[in-house]
Amino acid sequence: MTSFWTWASVIGLSMTPNLILGPSVAVGVGIAAHYDPWVLLPVVAVAGYVEGLFVAWLADESTHVGFIGRWVARMRTPRSTELADRWGVWGGLTLGCAVVGQEPILVALRWLGVDLRRIWLPLAFSNAVFAVIYYVVVSVGLDQIANF
Repeated sequence: MTSFWTWASVIGLSMTPNLILGPSVAVGVGIAAHYDPWVLLPVVAVAGYVEGLFVAWLADESTHVGFIGRWVARMRTPRSTELADRWGVWGGLTLGCAVVGQEPILVALRWLGVDLRRIWLPLAFSNAVFAVIYYVVVSVGLDQIANF
């Protein structure tokens, strides 16, 4: 039964926002439990992906609330849409996720009018890449990477 709760905590932490160190802590829990990285990393990536899709859907649904929809429409300026067009979905979900995490980027993309069909592939790629990065950082240690 311990393995069930360990996997449940790995999945739950993987679905926690990046700014709260969710996926990196999930990888740490998996490493401490001696899980095979070929199983651990896909679980972390898929759980983060599912959470990201939910956040993207929720961000779009939030615009149907009166005052949020009006505020989003007011904030959707030519400058902000040009920034989204310049960096695009791939830039937002790679560089943006490295800076602020995937949740704020997903909300911003959806509020700028990016369709969910344009988000799913970059989101999957981003979660896979960051799961590997988290694994390397946690397994090697941040101190060792800083001295590299």
